[in-house]
Amino acid sequence: MGLFSSGKSCPICGGETPRLFPTKVQGLPLCKECAGKISMESSMLKSLTIDGLWDHMDYRTANAETFASFMDTEVYGMGGDKLHIDGEKGLFYIAAGNAVNPPIFKCSELKSFNLIEDGRTIAQGNALGFNATDSSIYTYRIPPRKYKDVTVTKPAASAPVQAPKDNMLSHGVNGMANRPSAGHMSPAAANGGRPGSQTVTTIEREEETPSRPIGSLRFTITLENPYWKNKEYQMSLPYLNSYNAIPDWINDYKVLVAAAMDTCMALSRMMGFVSPEEKARAAKEKADAIAAIHNAETAAKEAEAAAKEAKATDMAAAVEMIKKWKELLDMGAITQEEFDKKKAEILG
Repeated sequence: MGLFSSGKSCPICGGETPRLFPTKVQGLPLCKECAGKISMESSMLKSLTIDGLWDHMDYRTANAETFASFMDTEVYGMGGDKLHIDGEKGLFYIAAGNAVNPPIFKCSELKSFNLIEDGRTIAQGNALGFNATDSSIYTYRIPPRKYKDVTVTKPAASAPVQAPKDNMLSHGVNGMANRPSAGHMSPAAANGGRPGSQTVTTIEREEETPSRPIGSLRFTITLENPYWKNKEYQMSLPYLNSYNAIPDWINDYKVLVAAAMDTCMALSRMMGFVSPEEKARAAKEKADAIAAIHNAETAAKEAEAAAKEAKATDMAAAVEMIKKWKELLDMGAITQEEFDKKKAEILG
């Protein structure tokens, strides 16, 4: 038994359980490995039983097998996490690229979603449909720079040691005349010849670090799943350290929020809803297809009419030609056999 072991066995695998802050089910501690396999809302974990935990472990094993066979048909980014959709199986999950066995949900389990910027919902989808509004970043104006007074303490500059103006003879012997009196000592000399041992405190004006134009961006979904009813994904915002970097920050954030909006529209399509823009695009594509069919039918009818007209013209010419050969027959210029042969050639 290790120093950090509680001395109790894990009810799932029988392994050692940690002594400090173990995950517990029905008051029994779990080993770190089994606790790491749990994927459910914390509120559900509180009421979980040992039998329920066994069922959950089976569920997570099946989830791992589903994840191994998951085939991306659509992928949408929203910061560190990405939305992965397997359209053929009707499944999806949201996780970072290095996720191991993330919870996979059926598309039919998704009930609603919200994209929330600084506490304000800018996109949402539910049973009533999908709607979105512009991010606040599009109306943001860079504020004036702010400054603050900062107390700064620096080493004092050392003053040079000055020799007395009087010469040795005017002050005595044994070289004492070359020694400055205590009243004439420099700050460095007064401190044992250690330059910089004195300090000077000043007040300097310094530019403040600006606040980020947007403080938070998060994405939430509600589900009808045995272990998840709500999940939240906090998006990492760009780093900002100076007023000069604000324009670049704004551009980076616009890219992030556009990707998040694409994710929302993908989820809305998955739920059977489409945005007004997509409805208009679909209507235009349908109209274009109908126009193409109409144009093709019109072209076919015109070609058929032209063929009939050409055939009628050819028939009239054939009749006229036969009349001329009949006249030759009546005049006795050709025999009946020759006339019949020529008539057959003309009629084809």
